[in-house]
Parts: sequence; structure tokens; C-alpha cells
Amino acid sequence: MTEEKKSKLSDANNTLVYKPTTLPNKSKSKHRDKSDLGPNFVAPDGGWGWVVCIAAGFSNLSIFPPLQQYGLIYRQRMEKSKFDAQQITTIINAEMALSAIIGLVNGAMFRRFTFRQVGMVGSLLAFTGIFCTAFCENFIEYLVCFSSIYGIGRGLITASNSLAVNTYFKNKRRRATGFTWTITGLGAVIFPHVSTLLLGVYGAQGSILIYSAIMLNAFMCSLTLQPVLWHSPKPAAAEAVAEQEHGKDNEIPIKCEYCLKREKEEQEEELEKSEYEITVPGTPMVARANDGWFGSKLSLNKETRTSHNRRRHVSQQNSCESGYELEERKSSEKQYGPQSLHCTCAEKKALLEQNSKNKQEEEEEAQRKALLEEEEQETLRRRHLSVAQKIILFFDLDLLKDFTFVNLAVGMTIMMFGEVNFSVLTPFILNSFGYSDGQISVAMSCLAGMDIGVRFLAPLLLERVKLSNSVLFAFGIVAVSIGRFIVTQTDSYHVVLAVFVLIGFGKGFRTIFSPLIIPSCVPLKRLPAAAGLQLIFSSIVSFSLGPLLGSITDRFGYAVTIHCINALTGLMLLFWIFESFIRRSFKKKSPTCDS
Repeated sequence: MTEEKKSKLSDANNTLVYKPTTLPNKSKSKHRDKSDLGPNFVAPDGGWGWVVCIAAGFSNLSIFPPLQQYGLIYRQRMEKSKFDAQQITTIINAEMALSAIIGLVNGAMFRRFTFRQVGMVGSLLAFTGIFCTAFCENFIEYLVCFSSIYGIGRGLITASNSLAVNTYFKNKRRRATGFTWTITGLGAVIFPHVSTLLLGVYGAQGSILIYSAIMLNAFMCSLTLQPVLWHSPKPAAAEAVAEQEHGKDNEIPIKCEYCLKREKEEQEEELEKSEYEITVPGTPMVARANDGWFGSKLSLNKETRTSHNRRRHVSQQNSCESGYELEERKSSEKQYGPQSLHCTCAEKKALLEQNSKNKQEEEEEAQRKALLEEEEQETLRRRHLSVAQKIILFFDLDLLKDFTFVNLAVGMTIMMFGEVNFSVLTPFILNSFGYSDGQISVAMSCLAGMDIGVRFLAPLLLERVKLSNSVLFAFGIVAVSIGRFIVTQTDSYHVVLAVFVLIGFGKGFRTIFSPLIIPSCVPLKRLPAAAGLQLIFSSIVSFSLGPLLGSITDRFGYAVTIHCINALTGLMLLFWIFESFIRRSFKKKSPTCDS
């Protein structure tokens, strides 16, 4: 008996305490897809999203310096260890490849974990890797610490920051991305001079330890990457507010039976006053009669019969209405209790609002049950899949069927491979041309200054320009390629400075629009998997072409290496142009890509 009472009491408490939105998670829904935000998801496009933009920018600012200052910080240590050009390029390309290969698990990882959790783990790994490089002495140790540990950590935190910004913004995505990468670009302006100062005061090892400490700021920035549903406006609530505001002007007054009865009695009194006018006691006269001043006996009899008929009709109507009111009163008594002679409009309005609220909650509960049923059906369907089908579903490899997506991803990967290699190896390239560390720092600062200006202004100026992100990205890559070619043909330091400003202009376009190509090409739900596949392409290209570039540099020098990078870039641009021409000619649309 006591157990039955306890169970009833606990059930009652559950019904009171828990609502449909706060019910305890069931065991099967604990590992729900965190990347699926639902069909009614509305991006905040502001609010806390701007905090996320700032945090993502400063996180990247803390993580990238060891990669950006690779040529300044590690060159002296590698020269002492007698590393050749192939080993130097292998270390940096292995880092980029491993940071990209993490994209293979992006889809599954972000279905299981939030971007805040991924960012925190990535920042700790990146810190550990750079801290350990301060004590590395040979090629294998650099591969383990710099290429592997730091590369994996950087890949995790970059993916989490990019996904967070793309999730919080949709209509203002260009502006948000430009704002984030503008903050990130400040590091390329400041840290070359900081590196030169630190190397002179603390040496290479002390500088590396200071940079590893700076990277811990990324951990704090990751704490601000809150789940987007905390700040996303609810579609039902937004529609209700809009309907409420719209209905203020067209609001229909709600009146109770008491008020309706009073209005009806007042209307009947007004009707009787307008129909009859007493001139002589006991002698009714119809207003506006046309048969004399007081009317004839015939007309009086006629009007009397008419008035009796009207009264009879009104009495019958009132009797019908009184019957209807009786039924209404009985139904209202069930709701409110016995009616007293007073106005109950407020109670009636409250009842209607409560009914509307209950209906809305029932609809939300029905949607929630439908989603749970879909998840159960999906779970049952996956149990009957083969191993190959599970792998395809796990990594979302169906995206490879879309030639437009593959062409964009591979082309962008190869073009960014050349641009990143040139940026990282810039100190080595300029040093081989005979420039000092001070001149190299000034050139890199000029490039970074123009880069930041473009990152900040381009999203604002190009907000109404109806060009796709891939076209604007290609424009930046062409500017960078022209600048790289001029660097190989000149011996003037002033010309080099002017060319680096041009390269910074193109790099700004590349930096802003490269993260937007894949998000504008696939739905938000498939974005982690699509970005992961693009990173897989990047890792394959880095592993295959990185050592090849090192061999070309050892044999022919940096000038020939730059020409090879430009040739690959031009080839990929031709593929983009050819694919776009084919689709426009046959008026075919990509099954996945929107732009």
C-alpha cells in the first residue's frame, strides 16, 4: 500500500515539476545529434553571436603565431640542427596535413560533441605541442610535437571556431566572418616584430615557451562558444508575438453573456422609441405617416396590426435567444460556476487565452513526439545497413557524388596549399634573396596591414554585390599569384614592399571568402561532414605535394617553386571556369550546392 502511494506521489510530482521541455533525457536520446538543430531553427544573426565572433578571432589570434612565425622562430634552431629545405617543408606540410585530416571525423565529432567542448580540447593539445617543441632537437621530434600534436589541436579549434560562427550567423555571415578574421589578422601585423624582439631578449627556446603560454588564451575563448539554441529565437514565440501585434488593431471584443444581454435590452429599447411616438394618450401614431396629421381609423388599425406582428416577432426572437442564452449559461456554469449578475468578460478572455496556450503546447508536444519517432525509425534503419553503408553514412560520403562540391573543394584546397606555403616560407624566401630579418619583418607587416584592412572593409563594401563567394575567392587568389610572380622578377626592396601590399590585398579576399564557399554550398546539417571532406582533400594534397615542393626547392631554388605554385593555381581556376560554363550551358543545377 505504501509503495502504491509513493509511486502515485512521485507521478504527481513529475507532472507538476517537469514540463515537455524539461523532461529527463531518456537513455536512447542521450547521444542525440548535436549538429541537427531542427527544421525550424533560426540563426540569431547577432546578439551573443558577436561575442562568439570576437572569441573566435582572439582564439585564432592565439593559436596561429607558431605557424605564421615558423620561419622566424624555428629557422635558427633548424639551421643549427642542419635541416635541409625538404625537411623544413615536410615539417610544415605534415602539420597542415594532420590538422586537415582531423576533418575526417568532423561530421561524427560534432554530432556527438558541441563546438565548445571540441575547442577546449584542441587548445590544450595545441599548447602541449608547442610547449614540447622548445625541447626538440631532431627531425622526428619536430614531426611528433609540432606536426602531430600541435597540428591536431589547431585543426580541432579551427573547425570549432568556424562552425560556431557559421551556425550563429546566416544573413550576416560575410560580415561576421570578416570581423572574425580581421581580429585574427592582427597577429600577422604584431607578432613579426614581437618575434624579433623576443628572439633578441630570450632566444629561440624562450620565445617558443612564451608563445605556448599565449596559446592558453584560446582555452578561455572556447568557453564563450555556448550552444546556439540558448540564443536562437523560437519560431513559435516569434510568430505569436507578431500575431499579437498584428491583432491589436483588428482585435474583436470578447463579451460575456451578461454584457450581451444588457446590449440586447438597450437595442430593443432604442428600437421601440424609434418605432412609436405618443401624441394623444392611448393613440399610437407611426412617424412619417402619409395619411393626415393624426391618421385615419383604417391606418391606425393597420399600424396597430403591424405593431402587434412586430412585437410578436420580437417576442419569438427573444424567446429563441433566451433559449440559446440558457444553453450558454449552462455551459458557462460548468466552466465558471453559477453566474452572478456581474460582468465576466475578463474571465472569458482568460479562458480563451488559456485554451490557445494549451493548443500551442499540444502542437509542440506533437512535434517533439514526431521527432522522437523519426529518430527511432532512423535507428532501426541503421541496424539493417551493411558495413560499407554505415561508413558512407557515418562520414556522409554521399557528398562526393556532387561534382560541383568536389570541384570547389579540391580547387580551393590546391590554391590555398600554394598560398599558405608561400606565406609560411616567406622568411626563407626573402632570406634567400638576401634580405635581413628587419626587412623581412617590415615586408610581412605591410602584407598583414593591407590584409586586415581588406578583411574589415570588404564584407561591408561587398554586402550588396551579387557575386558568389567562389568568384570573390578566385579574385583574391589571382591577385596573390600576380604578386608572387613579381617577387621572383625584382631585386628592389621597395618594389617588394609594394608587391607585398598587393599580396595582402588578395590574401584578405582569400581569407574572408574561403571559409564561406563550403557553407554556402551545403545545408547547415551537412556542414561538418562537408568541411571535413574538404580538410581530407587538404591533407592528401599536403602529404603528396609538400615533399615534392621541398625537392624542387633543393634542386632549383625558391623562384621555380613559386612558379610551380602559380601553375597549380591557374590549373584549378581553369577547372572552376570550365565546370561553371558547362552548368550554365546545359542549365544544370548542383544537387547539393546553392551557389
